[in-house]
Amino acid sequence: MMTADRHDTHDTHEGGIHVKDVCMRFGKGADAVIALDEVSFDVADGGFAALIGPSGCGKSTMLRLIADLLQPTKGSVTVGGRAPSELRSQRRIGFVFQDHALLPWRSVVDNIRLPLQLSRQRSSDNRAGVSDLIKLVGLEGFEAARPAELSGGMRQRVAIARALVLAPEVLLLDEPFGALDEITRQRLNLELLRIWSETGTTAVLVTHSLSEAALLADEVIVLSARPGRIQACIKVPLQRPRTLEQMKTAEFHTVENALREALFGEALQ
Repeated sequence: MMTADRHDTHDTHEGGIHVKDVCMRFGKGADAVIALDEVSFDVADGGFAALIGPSGCGKSTMLRLIADLLQPTKGSVTVGGRAPSELRSQRRIGFVFQDHALLPWRSVVDNIRLPLQLSRQRSSDNRAGVSDLIKLVGLEGFEAARPAELSGGMRQRVAIARALVLAPEVLLLDEPFGALDEITRQRLNLELLRIWSETGTTAVLVTHSLSEAALLADEVIVLSARPGRIQACIKVPLQRPRTLEQMKTAEFHTVENALREALFGEALQ
């Protein structure tokens, strides 16, 4: 039977993401809100981790700390031994949100190309790269389409391609498929796995879905209710490449049950 072991931190890896003793406090005095409290975990270089936990437990805040959109009140975050600010300045962090945030007046190609233009890279130097990304996310034939002409799942494919256009070392995904129907969501889960395996990026996904976390991740980091603390880090022993057929197996259900136990504990008794 799989157990939800408490996580031991490791400082021996040179690559990957390393979060150590991170606390995040918003506000001051009696009105202060502690979002994260003494959070430590590692994500291996090229690995795939998922963050799950109750609403408001600091999952999205943790992604923003890794992306250097927020600075921790205490503790440290490093990526490959470097500060997130260094990677952000080099545009080496890709971020995909639940809201795809595509520009409605731009085509698929132009939405994907936007980070290149913002970073002042000549689009002619990256034309092949954009074309390759369109193939990678399965949008060949839709290069000239506007977001309004695409399904929700296709818009998220564009958002993923846009996040990858600068070849980031880290891909952060904040519930990217949360607004989609279950059939589309499972199809895109498989597409995301394929894209991740082909690009070799280190990925961290925030999700509320236990099955999604179990299907996608090498390890699932379970956070407690606010203030967010590490409840458990659960390894996923399923072989890769992952398939939907694996979701029918006893091994998959064992992982799901371990996640459920870590989240709800005595409430399941």
